Amino acid sequence: MFKIDTRKYETIISTLGNIFEWYSFALFMPFLPVISKQFFPMEDAVLAKLLTFFTLSIGLFMRPFGAIIFGPIGDKFGRQKTISLSILLMALPTICIGLLPNYRDIGIAAPIILVFLRALQGISLGGEYTAAMVHLVERAPSHRRGFYGSWSDGGSQIGVLIGGQALMMLYSFCTETEIYSFAWRGPFLLAIVLLPFAFMVPNQSVPSKKKSDEPIFQTLLKHKKEASCTVVITAFSAVGFYTLFTFLPYYLVFDNILTLKQATQCTIASNMIVIVFILFCGYLSDKFKRKPFMICGIIGVSLVTAAMFVFQKNSFSYWFTLQSLYGFFMGAYYSSRSAFFAEAFPAKIRCTAVSLSLGIAQAIFGGLTPIAMSYCKEYSNFFASIPILVVALGAIYAISLLEDRTGKDLI
Repeated sequence: MFKIDTRKYETIISTLGNIFEWYSFALFMPFLPVISKQFFPMEDAVLAKLLTFFTLSIGLFMRPFGAIIFGPIGDKFGRQKTISLSILLMALPTICIGLLPNYRDIGIAAPIILVFLRALQGISLGGEYTAAMVHLVERAPSHRRGFYGSWSDGGSQIGVLIGGQALMMLYSFCTETEIYSFAWRGPFLLAIVLLPFAFMVPNQSVPSKKKSDEPIFQTLLKHKKEASCTVVITAFSAVGFYTLFTFLPYYLVFDNILTLKQATQCTIASNMIVIVFILFCGYLSDKFKRKPFMICGIIGVSLVTAAMFVFQKNSFSYWFTLQSLYGFFMGAYYSSRSAFFAEAFPAKIRCTAVSLSLGIAQAIFGGLTPIAMSYCKEYSNFFASIPILVVALGAIYAISLLEDRTGKDLI
């Protein structure tokens, strides 16, 4: 008889579920041109573009609602309940998008339904991502929480990477006409592989040590410093993430600095480096504590961002090198974030607090990053780095206010 290591099994299942969850959510980004033509075929190109970007952003804006819905479920009934329900809520809308008739077939109902399905995806991500994060940290040995927790952010980055490659894979088998006609639906329908993970995570969540009838949100108010600091710290990751994966590819191609293929190669390389160093530095954070890696990552990303625009060059090797460095520092920052956040809150409100903090920060800062950076760049190249420099200062200050509980018992 083979003996199954429950912790390793849960880590694998939670990570795989998180990968496919983020794959489903991130598919919208590379398929935006196709989705725009399928569901917003308007004569006014500017209006069609705005409506397409609104549909993309609605997923971010709905994340706090997912936290409000699923956070208390995870705190009262176990993390597994939240993970299972939110995975179902991600898989089903994604499959429905793949089956949804386009504007030509059902008219205005098509974009309305699309916005509704995207909203459901955002609600789902607001619940599953942080529930999986908390679940992994709680189930880890006290001396391995950084490494176990790093698999949540590592898994999300892998999901983004796979989602970004789905369109490139289609080009290997289909013509562009076929992709726009019907083949684009395939990657969305592939979300069916997410369904089994809704039933595979055992309910082994850590219960609260102190039983209390006090409402969850009332308890949350007693930890407003931790919640506020978590929002500020997450603001940095929101701006950093969307700078790397949304603004930079658009900017480099739009300003004719790199070709689309070169910009994509830079993004893929940086994404892979992020994944590697999330896991590697997550392992090291259990030995050298969380704060040094987070602060080093924040400072590094800020300096690289400033260098990108101050010493701008029309060189593929220049941008490949700097974006690779960017990926290294982002990996260092993300590596211990999951454990640092989970260790900051008591079990009774942990899922709700982390979900709300991440959801609010992503909704406010994530969707606004490309717009803010584009606006700042109109004044000067250096000004394009102002948004990330501002949130970096706030994040470092917020980190200094919280205790580093590496190796200590969860509260």
